[in-house]
Amino acid sequence: MEFEINYADMNWVALLPEITILTTALYLLLMGLRKSFDNNRFLARASAAGISFALLLTLMLWGNAPSASDESSPGIFSNALIYDRFALSFNVIFLIMSLFALLASYKYPKDDHGNKAEYFSLLLLTVAGMMFLAKAGNLITAFVALEVFSISLYILCGFSAKHGTGSETPTSVEELPWETLGSQESTVKYLLSGAFASAILVYGMALTYAGTGTTEIRTIAQLLQENPYTENKLLYIGMALMFAGLGFKVSLVPFHAWTPDVYQGAPTPVTGFMSVATKAAAFALIARIFYVALPSLEEIWMPFFFGISALTMLVGNTAAIFQDNIKRMLAYSGIAHAGYLLMGIIANSQDGMASLIFYLAVYLFMNIGAFAVVFLLEGEGEGGSSIYRFQGLAKRKPKLAAAMALFMLSLAGFPPTAGFFGKLYLFWAAINSGYVLLAVLAVGASMIAVYFYLRIIVMMYFRDEEEEINIDMNRGMATIVTVSTVVIVVVGLYPSGLMQLALASIPF
Repeated sequence: MEFEINYADMNWVALLPEITILTTALYLLLMGLRKSFDNNRFLARASAAGISFALLLTLMLWGNAPSASDESSPGIFSNALIYDRFALSFNVIFLIMSLFALLASYKYPKDDHGNKAEYFSLLLLTVAGMMFLAKAGNLITAFVALEVFSISLYILCGFSAKHGTGSETPTSVEELPWETLGSQESTVKYLLSGAFASAILVYGMALTYAGTGTTEIRTIAQLLQENPYTENKLLYIGMALMFAGLGFKVSLVPFHAWTPDVYQGAPTPVTGFMSVATKAAAFALIARIFYVALPSLEEIWMPFFFGISALTMLVGNTAAIFQDNIKRMLAYSGIAHAGYLLMGIIANSQDGMASLIFYLAVYLFMNIGAFAVVFLLEGEGEGGSSIYRFQGLAKRKPKLAAAMALFMLSLAGFPPTAGFFGKLYLFWAAINSGYVLLAVLAVGASMIAVYFYLRIIVMMYFRDEEEEINIDMNRGMATIVTVSTVVIVVVGLYPSGLMQLALASIPF
């Protein structure tokens, strides 16, 4: 494989959002060395300023980026990256999600934590890695970007709110609170599982290179159009291994076992962030590989995707029924939603890709809103995130209970919420592509999900509280809940506007 630097396509303007995020992360690390700046208020505001500026730049770039009707080449930096509206749409999702994570982290980590600057810097590095992954035009670029955000997330999952790695850390395990132990346990599980998945992914990429002679995604597509490689077993194995590695990132069955334990043990602001952002990042790469590079092999990978999607929806929703921990319940819910999202890839059409973006956008607000309420009600110890803490919430905090009820109804797909139209567009795209059976199975899986979503609503409105819970509704959490509620209602009433933006984001 020959590699030649093309200075003409070094479009630094297209990378301004990523450069802004990386610069802000470095700035926070340096400022964290000074005690006067090592506080949550300054670090959160500086992070928010950097993310907001990057979001503004992304929205400005979106209007000028190549679209479906634009024949200009979106490849930049010798096709290592792809500059198009598809990538920028995912970047908007990452940046909004990170802003919400910052709002949830306004008083997190605690004041006596020894590594506050590192927490915010790692969050920004995670976002930067995801943004580069969405723009990846080369399998090597994709792997490096994926590892950047994965390693940052491994550390964030072990970031206990109470203890860092400084001198304030207890000297024995017995002195550690459950939150710290759970956080450390989730890190080990996530790290080991993630390392194994990364090894599978990079091996699949290596076999794909061996079968095609290139790692450029668009070049692979061109080669397969000229030569279908019908007998290329290396390519087939590489394709399967790449999907298995990415299936871990989005929690597809049978690569989902890590998800409930990590969600339960990780800090809730981190859990809420990764529940959406990691799915969006991995699905961006899955779309690049299978919709752009490997559409000619659809008859080979499509039946496999069909079975994985159906199994993921059914297993995720069924397992969620038996959970008494709200974070584990939402983890299994997220697994099921990964199965719904895979339907957008299976549809193998522009409508399918647009439905994928639409659903990720609304899933962002549904899930982060739900996790915000969980964070507000969360208590100390292993039972701090029990679903029974929602008992009687409607009497104590009627507005908060109403918002949580809306999030649950939207996740379940009740009309006229945004979640209903998200599922409707995905199901309709699958039906239009001939996958009626998959749509029927998805509807059946959604009916199963109604039980555990309504269970939370019943707890809030028809059960009396067993213990008094102190709820600290600060401005950051109030903003998350309010904005999420408004978006779900507005998109539910006027879904066509967001869908038109999603359709305009498909440049291939």
